[in-house]
Amino acid sequence: MSHLTILPTVITDLELLEETLLAEHYLVQRPGLIKAFGQDIYPAELVATNSSGLQMGWRWDADGSLALMLDLGQTRDSAGHKTHLKTILRSYALRSALRSAEGVTYGPSLSTTDQQGADRAICC
Repeated sequence: MSHLTILPTVITDLELLEETLLAEHYLVQRPGLIKAFGQDIYPAELVATNSSGLQMGWRWDADGSLALMLDLGQTRDSAGHKTHLKTILRSYALRSALRSAEGVTYGPSLSTTDQQGADRAICC
C-alpha cells in the first residue's frame, strides 16, 4: 500500500494558485483588496472568497513567495480556516507536481533482446 505525504507548500505561482482556488469553488479577484485586521483594507495580488464569506488574500513576499493575509477573527471557526487552507495547499501541491511531471518523458534507459527475440526494457 502506498502512502502519500504532502510536505509544507510554499506558494510561488500566482496562476496556479488562482487555478487551484477556482477548482475549489472560490470567487477570485486579481488584484484585489482584503478587509482584515479590524477595519483596515490591504491591497493583495489575489483575493479569494468562499461561499461562507471567508476572505483570504495573498501578496508577494520579499523572497518571491506569496504570503497569506487572513483575518482569523473574521469568523469564529478557526478550525475551519485550517481545513480550508490544508485543502488549498494540498490541491496546489498536487497541481504543481502534475504540472512538473508533464515535461518529464519516461523512456527506457536500457533496451535488450532476449533469446526469443522479444524486446525488453528496463526503466529507471
